Amino acid sequence: MKFILYAMLPVLALQAATVWDWGDYGRRFAVNRAWGPGERCVFSVQYGIVRAGTASLSVTGPEGMNGLLAYRITAEARSNPVFDKFFQVRDINESHLDIYQLHTLKYFKDLSEGSYARREETLFHQEEGFAEYPDETDPDKMEDPIPPHALDVLGAFYYVRTLSFGVGDRFSIDVHVDNDNYPLWVDVPEANTIRTPAGTFRCLLLKPELRGEGIFKQEGEIFVWVTDDERHMPVLLTATLPIGEISCLLESCTPGAVLDLENPFE
Repeated sequence: MKFILYAMLPVLALQAATVWDWGDYGRRFAVNRAWGPGERCVFSVQYGIVRAGTASLSVTGPEGMNGLLAYRITAEARSNPVFDKFFQVRDINESHLDIYQLHTLKYFKDLSEGSYARREETLFHQEEGFAEYPDETDPDKMEDPIPPHALDVLGAFYYVRTLSFGVGDRFSIDVHVDNDNYPLWVDVPEANTIRTPAGTFRCLLLKPELRGEGIFKQEGEIFVWVTDDERHMPVLLTATLPIGEISCLLESCTPGAVLDLENPFE
């Protein structure tokens, strides 16, 4: 495994750093002891007391992407046949994160929720400092500048999982979504014990201040409960959709293999 990972390092070393118009870009080594390839969490999607469908979060890779190595993170949500008659959901979100720097290389979303549908791909040219929308027809929206180490909303959640935080903390992450850059502020307001079909967990509550679409077309706040340990495994998510509030409750989670990486930039 290490041979495969380090085989790409000469490519990294040959790439010239670029001076940003609004900041200096510096490569970083982001330590990740929280998750890795093979992790898969499955959730029951509840609409009130009704089971509306299932959702999953999974990590695969590493895989090659333009000479770099990336994790592929996939979020899927699907309503069940009974709920389809009321409000059909078929959502896929994919984020590719550089395994060393944990910033986004590519983000893809294909959302279908009731009468709403949107499909979009965004390529993050991190060292060049811009995001590209290859399917965009409006010249003003084909490219946008991005801050150093910008993340999409799904990738931002997995980056947050690698951080150390506790009740009362507040921090921000640079996010690019829907042609917009903004600091995604995350509050950690409380801790509690959460009971799920997968077990009972001591958890911390994350309250992100999202703009635009997240992994759903939400119309309000999102709350995410994660385990109060190094893994910060997602246990419960609540969000407001056009039909009302839904919750995603953990049913099972297969741990991934955290990669033992060394800093390639020293």
